Amino acid sequence: MRMPGWRALAGRLAVAMCAGLPGQAALAAPQLDLTVRLEPAQGSLSAHALIALPANEAIDLRIDARHRITSMQLDGGALRASTDGGLQLIRIAAASQPRRLELRWAIRADAPDAAASHRDTLTAFAPQIGEAGSFLPAGGAWYPLPFDSAGPLLHRYRLTVDLPAAQRALAPGDRQPDTVRDGRRTVRFDMAQDSEGADLMAGPWVEAERSVRSIDGRTLTLATLFHPDIADQAEGYLDAAASHLARIEQTLGAYPYSRFSIASSPTPTGFGMAGLTYLGIDVLRLPFIRHTSLPHEILHNWWGNGVHLALAGGNWSEGLTTFMADYALREASQGEEGARAMRLDWLRGLSALSPAAQGSLAGFAGRTHDASQSIGYHKAALVFLMLRDTLGAPAFDRGLRDFWQAHRHRRAGWPDLRAAFERASGRDLERHFALWVDGSGLAAPAIAGAVAGPDGLTVTLQQPAPHYPLDVPLHVRIAGQTRVEQVALPGAQARVSLPLAAGCAELALDPDFRLARRLAPGEAPPVLREATLDDTLGLTVLPGDEHLAAAARTLTTQWLDRAPTAIDAAQPPGRASRLVIGSFAAIDGWLARHRLPARDRDGEVVAWALRAPAGGTLALVTARDADALARATSALPHYGQQGWVTLAGGRATARGQWPAATKWTKVCLP
Repeated sequence: MRMPGWRALAGRLAVAMCAGLPGQAALAAPQLDLTVRLEPAQGSLSAHALIALPANEAIDLRIDARHRITSMQLDGGALRASTDGGLQLIRIAAASQPRRLELRWAIRADAPDAAASHRDTLTAFAPQIGEAGSFLPAGGAWYPLPFDSAGPLLHRYRLTVDLPAAQRALAPGDRQPDTVRDGRRTVRFDMAQDSEGADLMAGPWVEAERSVRSIDGRTLTLATLFHPDIADQAEGYLDAAASHLARIEQTLGAYPYSRFSIASSPTPTGFGMAGLTYLGIDVLRLPFIRHTSLPHEILHNWWGNGVHLALAGGNWSEGLTTFMADYALREASQGEEGARAMRLDWLRGLSALSPAAQGSLAGFAGRTHDASQSIGYHKAALVFLMLRDTLGAPAFDRGLRDFWQAHRHRRAGWPDLRAAFERASGRDLERHFALWVDGSGLAAPAIAGAVAGPDGLTVTLQQPAPHYPLDVPLHVRIAGQTRVEQVALPGAQARVSLPLAAGCAELALDPDFRLARRLAPGEAPPVLREATLDDTLGLTVLPGDEHLAAAARTLTTQWLDRAPTAIDAAQPPGRASRLVIGSFAAIDGWLARHRLPARDRDGEVVAWALRAPAGGTLALVTARDADALARATSALPHYGQQGWVTLAGGRATARGQWPAATKWTKVCLP
């Protein structure tokens, strides 16, 4: 994911990030020259800023109230900040001449917590400073962030970092050569484009570099900055980065920066900033990350960190990046079968959300939990897939290239995407974007009936309000041969005539899951996420082992977005989703008492999804003992897309999904 936009520390203003110096900014904005001295062993940073303020502009500068401002002068005269909640505000009135603000401040921060959960890192904006790693996100207002009356300003900057020679620093921007003297290292980063902020990272990294040629002939630098215990992963990551970058350039054009760096974090982090990605050490160790998360973060240099998010109207970049990186790679590596499985997984998660939890894409700001990921990443990716299916790949790709060229290093929103696709296709997409972006929920098309007549079959499709503009893939199988009819369903109902001289036809609506629709009951076998995403989920912790029960409560806190309702073990499963946790003996006895299928897998920990006879989805977790369940607590939430998983030593040993079968409707001529 791209690094989240700014949040004002008290009250969480949902805004996007900004930065500034070398070169002339497109909009009048402060130009920042930042110099910092970082002391990881002491958990401290001292900083100095020279800020050039443009004429005829009223500017607010905002810095975290926990940081100690030691001096501040405007054009040589003393100036004071006011406090508003968790921020210190420096208000500069408009003046006829440019002005200069000089500021000195100090930061004290705790070392990063290696035991933090990934969910914790998604909303952690406070600075972290320690010898294992330091992270000062711009969103935490570690330096004065510029705002005008409309909101945060994109800006440019020069950042010079002085730190111990055993450490290395990283920030967005063109990196100048390091100098090392008297046990200290100095490095400077120049951000020459309008950007979203100076995120500062440091660590005891081993650096590796490689030069590659961009599609426009420039020499680009790829770099890894890895902790020593994963330094042997560098070559593999450089190979993968070169391959992914070249593939994306072929589609969208030249990479917008001079470097791309991959840095390791001591926490389970996964962030993308302009020209870099910051990933947890344990994340980087996973063999699939270089083929999943890495291309996603590289593509964010076009979407989100190359074209910045508009200040209001939703985060389009995560869905577009998911579609063009995660989904495109699945299509390329596993073909249609693998891509279909990914689409089905997305729809399972979306269908598990209650109507109240189905937020709009225009209201999605960033991922904070699994439900928001289902909306902002997966539903948005399906919306882009449907748009490509409707417009055709050539027009869709032209629209993306037009959007990139028109808005690079500027802010843009869903209306700008719509305009680009309309120019590329010549079609009016107002209704498409109004329903799919501004509206909430999923489509629910269905086969309402099929009537045989002298000329064949007349098939009626229908959907409830709101009436999404749909091109419904209707699969028709006659005598073992299948063809696909694309049926336009712009309103409540549509009919299509199918030739059938004699015999029978079988019909299936969207069996390849290409529409953002709610799955019909029984259409797909259950996965764990169907239960855990349900905001009406109940919880049953089976009695018999108090230590295991305590571990179960810890697991639910880590796994679930909200506290579930406790349900007594004697209550039979019904139409509601339920998470059931207990020992092997307790789970086996509970299944038998409620006449449910017996557990058929063994391991230290076993989790699986089951559809109850009344229709509710059950997520069942059983463990050999409390220690085994505790070891699995961090890993288990990552396997929500599975129908079943077994774990040992806190790692998955086997996993899979229950087989699915297409539901066909058979119609015969009399």
